[in-house]
Amino acid sequence: MNNLLKILILIIGFNTFSVAQAARPMMTDDARIVDPKSCQLESWVRDSKHMTEYWAQPGCNVAENAEITIGGSLEGENGHSSFANEIYQIKSIIRPIDINQTGYSIVLGNARDPKRTMNKVIQDWYLNVPISYPYNDRLVIHTNLGVTHLTDERTEKINWGLSSEYNYNERIDLISEVFNQSSNSTYFQFGLRYWLIKNRAQIDTTYMNSFNHIGDDQSFSVGLRLLSLPFLP
Repeated sequence: MNNLLKILILIIGFNTFSVAQAARPMMTDDARIVDPKSCQLESWVRDSKHMTEYWAQPGCNVAENAEITIGGSLEGENGHSSFANEIYQIKSIIRPIDINQTGYSIVLGNARDPKRTMNKVIQDWYLNVPISYPYNDRLVIHTNLGVTHLTDERTEKINWGLSSEYNYNERIDLISEVFNQSSNSTYFQFGLRYWLIKNRAQIDTTYMNSFNHIGDDQSFSVGLRLLSLPFLP
């Protein structure tokens, strides 16, 4: 009950925004942003063998082509919860995805993890280029290529991802992906999205595992995405 209360407080503290067609629940980003003057909320719970994560990531398109996202997570382990990751990100479309047109975007972000060291908060800077290719009217292929600067290690690591998004019907999307986000392990994930209210509220669920440690790194997630109408000045 305490964990549920904390995640609700986290979500309310970021305001009751709504989410657009963004990457969640995929780790591989896409070449889309929320509509101009609109806001979004992505929230989810991920449960693994080692811990439970509670995430909330609100974001707004504050201009015509500048989506700003600020979010973070709680981590629950051995009956205790604490604030963990923080994300600060801006995303812009280079070319929008359309019928017979590949979309491109660019993402610049800062990820902070106060648990990496005992003395200071570690900040990692990352740059990512999501590319979305509409294979047909139902299937979209997404690829990512980027780099992360690991401040504590004073080095750069490559990020990459490949995912598919299949529109099964007007309410259900099937997703699958493989990705590596600056780690020593490559992961795979698959799941589905379901529209509770078309273009306004969507739930999702996924299964994730690592090719390097099958079983030991597996996790399950359940998420909620909400989407607002334009309202910003």
